[in-house]
Order: sequence, then C-alpha cells, then structure tokens
Amino acid sequence: MPTADGKCRVGVLALQGSVVEHLDRLKQCGAEAEAVKTLPGLMEVDGLIIPGGESTTMGKLLKAFGLLDPLKKRIREGLPVWGTCAGLIL
Repeated sequence: MPTADGKCRVGVLALQGSVVEHLDRLKQCGAEAEAVKTLPGLMEVDGLIIPGGESTTMGKLLKAFGLLDPLKKRIREGLPVWGTCAGLIL
C-alpha cells in the first residue's frame, strides 16, 4: 500500500546479491525503498526489484524461506517486478 504521503514502497529482494546498491540508488531517486527478507515484507511492498547475484542461490533461498510461491502469486496478481542480471534470470 502507498505510504501516507502517497508514495509507493519499492522493495529489493534481500536474500543475496547487490541489495545495498539497489537500495542506495532508489533512495537517491527519492523512492520509499526497503529490503525484503520476509513474507510480511513481501506482502507490504507496491513493487519489487530482484537484484543481480546468483540465480540458483536466490531460488534456493526463496524456497527455504517460504517466499517462492507467495512471490509467484503476487506477480500473477500484478505486482510490478524488475530483475537485474541474475534477478531477471530468476
């Protein structure tokens, strides 16, 4: 849900990869950006960036933390997602 001032919250999947770099750039642009590591965090963002890293490792971590199926469901329901490098492959 958008914040009280109407801004959308953009999450960066923070399981592995270039998380800090993506968060820094988003914040420099004035975005409400946050690291997403949990199911509640995934459910609260209005958009998600899946950063570069190692796609096999990210896939395994998504499964291990119970995030893979909820992430797929949110994407099917219209969650805007942008993947960079390995995030795009995932």
